Amino acid sequence: MLKVKTVDPLQSIEWFKQGWRMFMTNPVNWALMGLLFGVIVLVLSMLPFIGALVLNLVMPILTGGMLLAVKNTQAGAAVEITDLFRVFKDEPKRNQLLVVGALMLGAGLVAAVLSTLFVGNAIRIDELTGMPSFNLGLSALLFMFVVVIFLGMLFTYAPALVVFEGMSAVDAVKGSLQGAWANVLPFIVFVLLYAALAFVASIPFMLGFVVLIPVMMGAVYAGYKDIFR
Repeated sequence: MLKVKTVDPLQSIEWFKQGWRMFMTNPVNWALMGLLFGVIVLVLSMLPFIGALVLNLVMPILTGGMLLAVKNTQAGAAVEITDLFRVFKDEPKRNQLLVVGALMLGAGLVAAVLSTLFVGNAIRIDELTGMPSFNLGLSALLFMFVVVIFLGMLFTYAPALVVFEGMSAVDAVKGSLQGAWANVLPFIVFVLLYAALAFVASIPFMLGFVVLIPVMMGAVYAGYKDIFR
């Protein structure tokens, strides 16, 4: 049975610190891995329809590879850029992570439909420019925030639970929700910190993500250890 521990709300700050210290053990290779991860995401996101489908399916597998690299780094092993693809070679875990990706896709579609129903009237298309404009009230913003937090709870720790605990996809998603819900305040702080760092990383030209991606993976692994180990 999965055991879940609770942590201090500000412990999520320490998770990012651990992620940064991990990155600095080999900043070149970690940055290159982050760059490769980002390029894969960018290329797939640009492909109509099929790209989004493939991206959702492979994202947990790539995440699993980076989490393995984090664990190995903390054990004193050298990080290799090809670690990103390591889980593709582990058929049982790869298949479970593909199911996690499918569950992510389904949850994302449901969230998109609900968000459209709830805030659709707040989105207008400017007749002159053709660009969307947003007039979101407090309730709509709160709804979208809750959706983001809930999806994060479902899937943030699922790859780690598959890779390190050998759990099935469904059990890993349930376990991720269980662990995050038991630590709802630290998790919200974690999401807000990531959002702030992502804003900074996007200036200029999204270049900061080559650092933020591996740091984030280090933070997720630190959170997994504190909550589940």
